[in-house]
Amino acid sequence: MKYEQIKELIDKIDASSLKVFELENDSISLKMSKNDAAPIYTGQETAAQNPSSQPADRMTTDRTAAVSEEVEGLTEEVEQLENVHEISAPIVGTSYLAASPDKPPFIKVGDVIEKGQPLVIIEAMKVMNEIKSDVSGKVHNILVEDGQPIEFGQPLVQLIDTH
Repeated sequence: MKYEQIKELIDKIDASSLKVFELENDSISLKMSKNDAAPIYTGQETAAQNPSSQPADRMTTDRTAAVSEEVEGLTEEVEQLENVHEISAPIVGTSYLAASPDKPPFIKVGDVIEKGQPLVIIEAMKVMNEIKSDVSGKVHNILVEDGQPIEFGQPLVQLIDTH
């Protein structure tokens, strides 16, 4: 996972009601927890180890189920983020998200695009350089704004590789 992906995951978990999040696969083992004074039921404890950690009533059981669903959703999102492909700036210049001010943007988040499709234009020394996708996929994130100065190697767009 890249730093940006981990930061995005932290932000999503922070905004959620989850207290603990664990992810483990072939390439990463990650555990995050919020620093709360309340005890956390992880589902791995037994009544003999800690009887107070077992759900005491229906509301706690419902809450555990809701948290489990939330963890499953975040886990799917992390797996999806592992397939993210970044398109970076090959030159220094100014970004433009459309062919001209009166035209619609080349892409929007959620668009499915094909390899070779224009994503942004970078103007460098009065030359408009069309930056095209090198993979087919779904637009996950647009990391630049219209008219923004761009550095060499700066990430422009994140795509979820669908192939």
